[in-house]
Amino acid sequence: MALLFGTASTASAADMVLVVNDGPDSGFNDPTPVAPEGGNNGATLGQQRRIAFQYAADILGSRIDSRVPIRIVADFDETLSCDRESATLGAAGPITYVANFTTTSRARSNVFYPLALANALRGSRVPDTANDIRATFNPTLDEGTNCLESASWYYGIDGVTPSDRPSFVSTVEHELTHGVGFISLVALTDDANSRAGQFPQTSDGGARLPDIYSTFIQDLSFPNDPLWTDLTDEQRARSLTNGENVVWSDINTGSRAASILTAGLKEGRVKLYAPSPVSPGSSISHWDESLSPDQIMEPFATGNDDVASGIGLTTCVLEDIGWTLANGARCPDEADQAIANPQEPEEEPTEPVTEPVVSTGGSSSSNSSSGSGGGCTLTGEGRFDPLWALLLAVGAFGVCRRRRLV
Repeated sequence: MALLFGTASTASAADMVLVVNDGPDSGFNDPTPVAPEGGNNGATLGQQRRIAFQYAADILGSRIDSRVPIRIVADFDETLSCDRESATLGAAGPITYVANFTTTSRARSNVFYPLALANALRGSRVPDTANDIRATFNPTLDEGTNCLESASWYYGIDGVTPSDRPSFVSTVEHELTHGVGFISLVALTDDANSRAGQFPQTSDGGARLPDIYSTFIQDLSFPNDPLWTDLTDEQRARSLTNGENVVWSDINTGSRAASILTAGLKEGRVKLYAPSPVSPGSSISHWDESLSPDQIMEPFATGNDDVASGIGLTTCVLEDIGWTLANGARCPDEADQAIANPQEPEEEPTEPVTEPVVSTGGSSSSNSSSGSGGGCTLTGEGRFDPLWALLLAVGAFGVCRRRRLV
């Protein structure tokens, strides 16, 4: 069963709805009593998790425009890795991608869009879909084990995260940003469905089409600085590990980034994370680690990525891929505050999760799937409508990791 939680959002903003996928007495439903911290007054661990999640979701939702509520299926998954030195904090991605879903000029033809963005561009929900984003988080941090040397989650919503604890709000913000489109579907490794460097294939086994995020990737090491859409599959496979040469192509984003970055640009463009060897769940779908100051969409949480004063360059990418920014949000986003007067959402009646949920496949370092966001698992599920004849059901997840804090 799933529980729905949501708050009324500001006009022109996106309504972010949490669909709890945990069982009784676990995850977002954990009844363990806890003391208030950092403005989060939840009386139980589950309540504090829901309050912090909704707060983070509303930070993002208040900056993007959508008439269609964005539904996030979320839970806590004990299979996510955690040891003394490092941890996978969470993983998330779009549940479904669609192409050719609208006749308006707001979307490119023959390009895959994450469902939440497709709904926003279309102005109504794509037929036969229910949920937009799948997200999972690591509960081991709260279990008093030798996970990050017992550095438990910080569920505060005051923007004052202790230096020795990972911020749940920032982690949720990072993961939901993957869910609304900050993620590539290009295969990172060979598997049964794709070769490294290939774009995803439609669920009926037809054409391979680029996803909207990947259309903005550029490699400065090739002659004439081509976009990824201009490369062959083999060239894209080589580009996956081309380090600082792999950049976000939009020059306007680069010029605006120059106003806040002291490092992380190459030839006026922002670097993407393209290490050698490939890092499943991290490569391509994040900013490079060299960016300074740190940005929320870097692959590793650093403790310097709080979102209480805006989400930085995230808005630039979201605007580039098609989102309309709301409530005066700009690229880059350096707001004076996150969400004013956050309140605990009211619980609504239970209902089942009506759309198939794609598993993360366990540890974030798993090589069981090859897409850029931690894997691309293609299925034949999904009904077809003449307006949106191409549907892709995927398991592409962006991953947020944390190294041990010192």
